[in-house]
Amino acid sequence: TTIEGIANGDKLHPLQQAFHEHHGLQCGFCTPGMLIAALDFLRVNPSPTEAEVREALSAVICRCTGYQNIVAAVLAAAEKARARSKKPSRPITTPFTAIGTSSQTISG
Repeated sequence: TTIEGIANGDKLHPLQQAFHEHHGLQCGFCTPGMLIAALDFLRVNPSPTEAEVREALSAVICRCTGYQNIVAAVLAAAEKARARSKKPSRPITTPFTAIGTSSQTISG
């Protein structure tokens, strides 16, 4: 996968969007490596601590940002992914019988 390949057409991947929102880039030289390393890391560890993110990205050298915004972007993307995975895509229906009548409950 390339940096361009993680986007969905014109829509940025959530990690790319987090880098944009948290100013996780400056000159752009390290950005592809940071994004691909972070993407792989989040697949293995979807709930990282700040220290774990810093360790995971330590092999990618950035001379511009000091890493703070990059780490913030990765943590924000992880948080959004966790929140998205907790929401059902549609209401969950469960049939039940109340006083001899079949009905459904809807959660959401």
